[in-house]
Amino acid sequence: MPSAPFSIVDVFSATAYKGNPLAVVDARGQDLTDTQMKLITRQFNLSETTFFFRPTLPGADFKLRSFLPYGWEVYGAGHNILGVWWHLAHANLLDFSTSTPDNKKRAGGGWSSTAAEVEEEEFTFHQELGGEVIPVKVIRRHRQKKKKERTSETDPTTTNGTTSDNLFTIAIRQASPKSHAVPPDRSAIAAVLGLSASDIGFRSTPKLLPQIMSTSTTHHLLVPVSSVDALNRAVVSRDKLVQQLDLLDSRAHGVFWFTPVAPTAASGSDGSIPTFHARFFSRGMTAEDPATGSAAGPLAAYLYRNGVLPGKLDEEGKKAKILVYQGLKLGRECVIEVRLAVRGGEEEEELEVDIVGGGVEVARGEIGLPALSTTF
Repeated sequence: MPSAPFSIVDVFSATAYKGNPLAVVDARGQDLTDTQMKLITRQFNLSETTFFFRPTLPGADFKLRSFLPYGWEVYGAGHNILGVWWHLAHANLLDFSTSTPDNKKRAGGGWSSTAAEVEEEEFTFHQELGGEVIPVKVIRRHRQKKKKERTSETDPTTTNGTTSDNLFTIAIRQASPKSHAVPPDRSAIAAVLGLSASDIGFRSTPKLLPQIMSTSTTHHLLVPVSSVDALNRAVVSRDKLVQQLDLLDSRAHGVFWFTPVAPTAASGSDGSIPTFHARFFSRGMTAEDPATGSAAGPLAAYLYRNGVLPGKLDEEGKKAKILVYQGLKLGRECVIEVRLAVRGGEEEEELEVDIVGGGVEVARGEIGLPALSTTF
């Protein structure tokens, strides 16, 4: 049986068996049909499976396609895209030697050795996604170690007797977020989550309303809730969710509910980064999603447009950052950093959103390719 290499990556975490698991399939040299990719995705039965191919458009480094277990192809720049780029970097499939870093600086912290020099470099690569060529940032934190620091004989050794470690973080620019329908019935949305109408909205902003938000072709229903207790009490009714999504926006995939929490030390040296806990459920998933970058990105735009973020912008009022913790109830803690930039004036204001994170590989192997005669 012909096969293709695969890896399982836990995305938005540096700890194995946390994060959001993603199957990544090396489809270079394979002429996979849509049906074969859907069958492979269903076999893995993870939130998503991403296939990477040789590019077909000029300027792209790789062509990417992602599927959900029930057969939908998705294009949103979430954990499916961030995870595959982390894998490409980690597996030495990116050629850094032919790329000039966009930014280069000395970085502090992150590794225990004080004898090592840590250098941070930011590179731009390009992905072919949904017929477009889109840039992606790969941040490489590179540590040069003295030979006596080597932890094993397999450490990569440089010509000057030092060894090197690389730690990769990926920054994905999402399509400019857009605001869509506002549900007219707060009680109906609360019923989707098994909550009461009084649970909808932040305690500090009780009149804050749910809204459909999107990035690229991916639409989600964003629902603010009043507390961590309400967040965790929620139990989604799939039938009511499908009914509400069809009424509001047939393109919407799922519901993303969230609440503000006190920033922790991880939220910045002064604890100033707005921090949220969140959960997500899709009409097409068999279980709750541990991390949803395609919803966390639009969340930053939603907060800004509803007046929740302006006080958290930087001194020039042009940039902000939030942290989204997701997957906590599932035992799969994920941390999604979202960076927001405001461009243009008030009349022609445009928002740019990047999601930032890393990953860890937990498995690799070969998966047999389905026979062409097998139906989905």
